[in-house]
Amino acid sequence: MGKAHEAFLQDILKIPGVKTAALANYRGEFLLSAGVFTPNPQASTQLGTYLVQMFAVAEVVRGKSDELTILYSEGRVTGFFNLDLLIDTPYGPQEVFLVIIGSANVNLPTLRMTVKVAVSKLKLDKTVKDLRINIRVYPQNLLTRDRMDEVSWAFIEAMSRAT
Repeated sequence: MGKAHEAFLQDILKIPGVKTAALANYRGEFLLSAGVFTPNPQASTQLGTYLVQMFAVAEVVRGKSDELTILYSEGRVTGFFNLDLLIDTPYGPQEVFLVIIGSANVNLPTLRMTVKVAVSKLKLDKTVKDLRINIRVYPQNLLTRDRMDEVSWAFIEAMSRAT
């Protein structure tokens, strides 16, 4: 995982109110992060899996989504999906999405604009430009009963009945 991705995350951290920026794969694993949020591996996997599941539900219900924001007691967690970002790992290139953890008063239009500019800049970097993946992992693969708790499963069932 290269310096270009680290610089990308540092650009996101410059936005007032942003505490952490991270790249996670579509299996919910945090691959690279910068900022003050440093959870243990179990917590980050649970958060990543939850975000992927929520994104998959939004995609199933509303079509292709690019962003998901979850408000919680200490602020907000925002996931930017469909950025076509790749990161090189020991297992080969993987597609990733951006997770931003920040305070509730983060300016979302500024955040969106900064992400768009930073992604464009990252994609021009020579270490990232030629990355290709062989296999795409679909978020819907995490919408299985064995990967969800009772509340999440009930939520998925309620949303499927509503559509």
